[in-house]
Amino acid sequence: MLVLDPWSKPAECERAIERVADPERRIVLESLQSVWIEVCDSLSLLDEADRAPDLSAIAQIHAELMASCRTAMH
Repeated sequence: MLVLDPWSKPAECERAIERVADPERRIVLESLQSVWIEVCDSLSLLDEADRAPDLSAIAQIHAELMASCRTAMH
């Protein structure tokens, strides 16, 4: 199973936000960043078995959004 560091994701979003020219994509990335921050803040409340499916789903969405935003980076 892939080990996911959820705390690295908000930083990745921040770097992408700085490079994206399209304001709408920036808004999407800011929302994704907020989701990751909320997830990271709540990790201590869930055990690993409960959070694995959620983290996997959010990580997949993250990967898809990052891939689509790469074309908008300048």
